[in-house]
Amino acid sequence: MKSLLKRFVPNFLKKRLFELQKKRKKKLLIKNTIPTTISDIETGLKQLGIEQGDCILLHSSLKSVGYLTRGPNDLLDAFINTLLPSGTLIIPTYPLIGTMLKTCIDPNYIFDLNSSTSTVGAVPSSFLKYKGIHRSLHPTHSMSAIGKNAAMITKEHHIGNKTYGANSPWSKLIENNGKIIGVGISLAWHTIYHYVEDIMGDQFPIKVNVSENYNVKCKTKNGQLIDVVVNPLDPEIAKTRIEKNPFILKYFTEICEYTAIIQYGKIGAAETWVVHAGKFCNLLMKLASIGITIYNNEEELTAKNLYPLKLIVNKLEQKSD
Repeated sequence: MKSLLKRFVPNFLKKRLFELQKKRKKKLLIKNTIPTTISDIETGLKQLGIEQGDCILLHSSLKSVGYLTRGPNDLLDAFINTLLPSGTLIIPTYPLIGTMLKTCIDPNYIFDLNSSTSTVGAVPSSFLKYKGIHRSLHPTHSMSAIGKNAAMITKEHHIGNKTYGANSPWSKLIENNGKIIGVGISLAWHTIYHYVEDIMGDQFPIKVNVSENYNVKCKTKNGQLIDVVVNPLDPEIAKTRIEKNPFILKYFTEICEYTAIIQYGKIGAAETWVVHAGKFCNLLMKLASIGITIYNNEEELTAKNLYPLKLIVNKLEQKSD
């Protein structure tokens, strides 16, 4: 009977019925769920040692937090209440269309600082609607911030061709003794990995960028059209990166736990981690210097005697000059 109905019911009606069913399930879920409140989130931040005056880069999965009455605004308000006025909240608001390279080669693409939306989730999209936001002028990895150092963190991002390097918000985060928080996500979703790649340059063990630079059109706040130079990440190399590589994700997490770089807590229902950005990047540089990156597989590291962890403990404990 069901198969006959599916066969003869028009597609537009199927779609409507699906939407109604989805709304009904959502209402039932809300009815039977205790909401995560702003106060709950603030308590979680306090337990993680986050306080007013801190500079925080937030990566998050909204659905992991639990039911929020006002959706992403509750999460954002809790962070803003905790950090401001003397602190700063930074959110990735990337306008990427597919990969970094795909965005750069699109002949019709123009990033508009005033109107371009974010393509990386509900939290970034909602953040862009807040008053007092400063957004960096970058066509693929625009970052936004609010608070004391928001303007300084975002204003030079378009200078040079190093998306994540010396002029980037990631660099400014480190200068401001900042921390990175991952709410409901793993260490895989951690863009500051690329800061280390840009800073180390040819000393990084793997060539992760394509050979070409691209001039990408951007509109400034006052409507001026300018070219911003971008050297995209190589999408072929990205296929082995940590978010697609369970082995290296597990190994990096193990290393972070061994070195006590990472701290765990909860934000609402979400498992949450926090790292000090500068210390984390120092660890990444040390790992890269001995040949361990977010692109390695088990066979490579085993062959180099860089896996398991016990084989690199002495190297990790050696102080840098």
